[in-house]
Amino acid sequence: MTQRASMAVAHGVLQRLPYVRTASEIQEMKFWRAPVRESHRIVDPVKRAKNHTSRLINMQLSKLSSITRQVSVDFPALKRMHPFEREVVVLTLGKGTYEKYLQMLRRVYAMLHNTGKLYERECQGLRTKQEAELKKIVDGNAKTLREAANMAKILRGLPHVDLDKPIFSFVGAPNVGKSSLVRALSTASPEVANYPFTTRGITMGHIFVDGISYQIADTPGLIFRPDQRRNAIEKLAIAIVEKTQASIGFVFDPSSSSGTSAAEQILLRDELRHRVLAARPEHKWIDIISKIDQPSSDLLLLKKRLGSSPHFSVSAQTNECLAELGDWIRRVLTQSASEDGLLE
Repeated sequence: MTQRASMAVAHGVLQRLPYVRTASEIQEMKFWRAPVRESHRIVDPVKRAKNHTSRLINMQLSKLSSITRQVSVDFPALKRMHPFEREVVVLTLGKGTYEKYLQMLRRVYAMLHNTGKLYERECQGLRTKQEAELKKIVDGNAKTLREAANMAKILRGLPHVDLDKPIFSFVGAPNVGKSSLVRALSTASPEVANYPFTTRGITMGHIFVDGISYQIADTPGLIFRPDQRRNAIEKLAIAIVEKTQASIGFVFDPSSSSGTSAAEQILLRDELRHRVLAARPEHKWIDIISKIDQPSSDLLLLKKRLGSSPHFSVSAQTNECLAELGDWIRRVLTQSASEDGLLE
């Protein structure tokens, strides 16, 4: 199985997460007050009353089950999500939080179901006793329901990256000109995908080839340092590099304006190249030297370091070599689409 095939996991599940009702919303649902007609076919009044109570309990249990069990089933296991979306969930909520609330939510639903079934089997007391017991469970778990509802709302609101379509991502240190390249190369106004764990979003642009739209994106700036010292913003960039099928353009800034030395950028580039090779050997990579319109003492150093490796020297300000870079990106995206069977 190829790396591309092994990563063919359903994506977009976050935007389809179910709506979780809070305790107050469950309490206000109409089925608590819904009447059930007595069966006049049962002549014995005692048996008729028990039958009526049993049917009331069964109706409430059925309604509760329909709004709880299905919600529980519709939450996918974290391991079944696309690796990129899985990483975004962890960055958004914290490690283990999604699983914890899913387990707590299912426990509440199980308590409601088991209590209802107990009354249905034994037909104890009147409807009010069973109803009070179910509502007590709902109220006692109000915090769990509220926090699970908020979790689902946050995850549904996360930006959706179409992982079925080829993506070209610019990566590199902070302030090296990645978003400027996205804006310069996009054939439509780029959109900013914001994530709750960072004030720095991803700029998503589009390039059209023969009427087909392809995605190009910048990523949050990375600093050359161990993963344990990297923040959530950097981990989002790493997730795009390692856990999607994005083609990569590493952007260098030879000027002093980015605040990161050329030597550190080279170390970062080599680290990322190694990681991408390990994660998906068939990836496509190009090096890009940006801001060549600005004076720089490191430009020759970078070109010497890259040697005969394919690279572009560009300027988003003067448009130098942008057309050539755009043509290369279009060829790569079209090739990726063809390999994925999207152009058949």
